[in-house]
Amino acid sequence: MSYRAVGRRSFLVSAGGGAAALLGVGSLTGCSSNGGGSQANSVESNSKVTLPTYIPYTGITPDLPATASGVDPAFRHFPKDRPKSVTDKPGAGETVSGMSNIFLPVPPGVGSNSYLAGLNDRLGVDLKLQMVPAADYEQKFATTIAGNELPDLLQMRPVANLPALLDKRFTRLDEHLAGDAIKKYSNLANIPTRTWKSAVYNGGIYGVPIPRGAVQLYSFIRQDLFEAAGVSPEPKSFAELTETAKALTDPKARRWAFGAWNQVRDYLQMMNKAPNTWREEGGRLTHTYETQEYKQGISDLAQLWSAGVMHPDAFSDQLPFKNLFNAGTIAINAIDGYLGWNQYIQTAAGNPKFKLGLMPAYTREGGGLAPWWQGSGIYSITALKKQTDPKKIETLLRVLNWLAAPFGTEEYVYRVFGKEGVDHAVNSDGDPTLTQTGQTNTALPIRYLADAPAVVYQPGRPQDADVQHAYQTKVLAKAAVNPTVGLFSNTNATKNAMIDKAFNDGIKEIVQGRKPMTTLDSLVKTWRNAGGDAMRKEYETQLQSR
Repeated sequence: MSYRAVGRRSFLVSAGGGAAALLGVGSLTGCSSNGGGSQANSVESNSKVTLPTYIPYTGITPDLPATASGVDPAFRHFPKDRPKSVTDKPGAGETVSGMSNIFLPVPPGVGSNSYLAGLNDRLGVDLKLQMVPAADYEQKFATTIAGNELPDLLQMRPVANLPALLDKRFTRLDEHLAGDAIKKYSNLANIPTRTWKSAVYNGGIYGVPIPRGAVQLYSFIRQDLFEAAGVSPEPKSFAELTETAKALTDPKARRWAFGAWNQVRDYLQMMNKAPNTWREEGGRLTHTYETQEYKQGISDLAQLWSAGVMHPDAFSDQLPFKNLFNAGTIAINAIDGYLGWNQYIQTAAGNPKFKLGLMPAYTREGGGLAPWWQGSGIYSITALKKQTDPKKIETLLRVLNWLAAPFGTEEYVYRVFGKEGVDHAVNSDGDPTLTQTGQTNTALPIRYLADAPAVVYQPGRPQDADVQHAYQTKVLAKAAVNPTVGLFSNTNATKNAMIDKAFNDGIKEIVQGRKPMTTLDSLVKTWRNAGGDAMRKEYETQLQSR
């Protein structure tokens, strides 16, 4: 995990229902032709693809190891030895273009940004990167695809007939990455096998995945506010959660337990053991919206709203929940991206009272830990524009390989922290910390073109490694997976955002008491008719063909 956190969950919260990710849950990878893809993009053809050989990087040993359940390795301090992972510069002066989203202000250009100039020198290329605000990326992606000027490297989006688009406009990479061929790019070989499944279409590999941790989500709390209120950071039932929320809430002091409504919704759904988007039984799927567990979660959410423990603007899409959390206006960010730990610590650096904590989810009736919604393991994939020159493809892959340098390596240090004395300072323990200049200069969103597998690390705060590693270990011990991860639904890509918004607009009305709970049944029926049943059919066809 790099020091600079990104607003991944900011996008998730604004994206609509469930734990929808940038690529949509289960929306980007191999499908059958019945799922809306090309005839060549079948389960049979995709299952025969030779995935890249996984060669984990072993040059640096973590203080706390990764686990088979998906817990990230953790480091209390930055490694003192910083080995090189790339022998030669990837390029020889070529121009490389790319496009990705950005959650931060756009950094200065090469003429006034020594970090960018140094990055170009290390890459051996002139990197021309279009940095698109995350809220505008979907529209920009559409216009870029519609035009004839694709960048060399493109952060992909789920769109209609995606397999056919990849086949026509982007480079098939089997020759370069399948099996042992990836050994030429050792940092890309360090990306776990399961994430490469997200780049398989049309019987081939069509991109490089951006890996993310299995935990995907944290439930952040203001530990200092919990301690001041004298309540436990681990309420073990819905009744205890309600009492905890009441103790944390003081409208006269402008403080509430909860912020954004959909964060609270997802936390309650986990407490109620609702499916992680879909539940699969014998090849048949039930969406979380259709379950009694979901209905109970919405009823619980309405109770919390009625109790006055949620921020008055909880249903606003513009609620600045991160700012409110840092200010102590809300005490619980019930569901946020796990990378947010770094961001919260960095933003609150000037507040000596600020104490960050994590809250697991227990079952509604108090029967132990609830199943934690496990993530898909990726953020997005980066595709390469179709090239006629194989040498250009190799250059682009070498660039991505450099950008995917593992934590602790020399390349990683520069990619994340820039130049010592300018972009970062190093304390007596060897921990690099971004300077104000570095926070501006290094905001370049290159981690959305390629990235290394996540680790747990917070500069200057060795105890954070133990806290996060223990939390991941606890919640991932009982995880709920989404069975459609690794499948593609054309209906999901084209209709889900619209029908999900309509559904959740109706849920907001129910929770706020403007519509009766019985309205939920009609919302589910409308959702099914508008595309839910079509998504189900497309996914089930693929599940039954595996």
